[in-house]
Amino acid sequence: MGRVLACLLFGFIVLAAAPAAHALEDGRIGVLYVGCILRSRPFWDMRYDPLFSTSFVQATLRDLAAFGPAQQAGSEMAVYRMVRLYMPRTYQQMASRFDVIVLSNANREAVGPSNIEMLARGVREKGMGLFMGGGWESFGGSFARPSWGETSIGELLPTNVVTDTWVEYPRGGIFMVVTGLDHEFVGSLSWNKRVAFMSNCHHNLVTARPGAEVLAHFESMGYNDHPAMLDWEVGNGTRVFAYMSEIAFFYMDEPWEYAIDFGCNLMIYLDRRPVPQDINLVHSLRSKMLEVGMEKSLLLALLEFCDRFGANTAKIISKIDELDRMASSAKPMYLQLRFEETLDTYRQVEEALGKLEGEAMKLKDRTLLWVYLIEWLAVTGTSLVCAFVLWSIMVQRRLYREVKTTRLVDQVVSE
Repeated sequence: MGRVLACLLFGFIVLAAAPAAHALEDGRIGVLYVGCILRSRPFWDMRYDPLFSTSFVQATLRDLAAFGPAQQAGSEMAVYRMVRLYMPRTYQQMASRFDVIVLSNANREAVGPSNIEMLARGVREKGMGLFMGGGWESFGGSFARPSWGETSIGELLPTNVVTDTWVEYPRGGIFMVVTGLDHEFVGSLSWNKRVAFMSNCHHNLVTARPGAEVLAHFESMGYNDHPAMLDWEVGNGTRVFAYMSEIAFFYMDEPWEYAIDFGCNLMIYLDRRPVPQDINLVHSLRSKMLEVGMEKSLLLALLEFCDRFGANTAKIISKIDELDRMASSAKPMYLQLRFEETLDTYRQVEEALGKLEGEAMKLKDRTLLWVYLIEWLAVTGTSLVCAFVLWSIMVQRRLYREVKTTRLVDQVVSE
C-alpha cells in the first residue's frame, strides 16, 4: 500500500514551559491543513504520529482546467462544499482545536473572505503558527489564480509576493541552496551538504520583507537570489514560515527521505516548542512509527476481507488491541524525550505485527479454502447434472421412442 503513514511524538523539553497555551489539553499539536491534499506528503505521513492532530480541508481549484465546462463547474462546487463542511465553523471552534495553520496550494477564492479573516485573527490574537507552502495558488498565484498578497493572510507573510509568477523549468535547471543551518528548524534536518533538490524547485517568485530571515534561496543559470525559505515573527513571538516550492518533496520521481521530518519539525517549531536536533535517532523513530502504522492498516484491511467471508477474526483483533496499548505506553517516554526506549517499544510492536500478519494470512487461506471448495462442488455438481441430462437425451434416448416410417412417407417413396 503506497506509503501511507505514522511519525513522531517528540521534542519538547518540558510541556509546561512552552510559551504559548496549547489548544489541545492532551499536549498534541492541532494542525489545520488547508489546500491541496494530494500535494501534502509530509502531512499525510504525520497522520499516525501521536503528537499531531491533523484536519484536512481540500481547498484547491488547480486541476480543474483539465475538465470540460460542465465537469469544471461541478468540481468547483464540490470544492466549495468541502470547505464549508470541513473548515471550522467559528473562531472559538478553531481556537480550541488548532495550534498551527498550514496553507499549501490553497485557492484564495475557495477558502473565502470570512475564513481568511478567521485564520488571520487566529494568528494575530491566539498566536497560532502559520505556514504557507508554494504552488500555483499560493503567494502571488499564477496562471490566473488569485494572489494572497492583498489579503489579511498576505499581510502576515514574511514575503512581498510577485503576482502571477511561477518559475518553472529555467535553462540549466534549478536547485535550492540552504544557508540558515544555524536556524533551530533548518538545522534539525539533513540537507545533503546544504543543497537540496526537491520538486525540481519550481517556485513562486517573492521578495523578502524587511526583518524576515532568508534561510535558503533558489539558483539557476539566470539568477541566484530567489528566496526559498523565510521565517519571521509577528505580534508576541508568533512564528510565520514560508516555503516557496511545493511540499510534495519529490525529485526525479524519488521521494525525499526527510520529508516527514520537515513537516513534523516545522509544526513543532511553529508551535514554539523545542525542535529535536538528533536527526538520525528521531528520523528512525518516525520511520518506524510510519511503518507500524502502515502494517497495522494493511493487517486490518486483510482481516476485514476475511470477515466478509465469515471468518472469525476476534482473536487477532484482540491481539491488535494489545499492541495498540503497548504503543500507547510509549507516549510518556516520547514526551520525556526518551527516543531510544520509544524506538525499542515500536520495534517490539512491529515484530508482533509481523507474527499477527502470518496468522492473518493462514486465516485467509483457511477461509478461501472453504470458498474454493464450495465453488468447486457447485461447479462440479452442475457439470455432472448437465452431463447426465445430455447422456439421457443424446445417448440413452430412453425418453424418446424411435420414429417409424409413416404412410405419407411410404406413399412419397413409392411415387
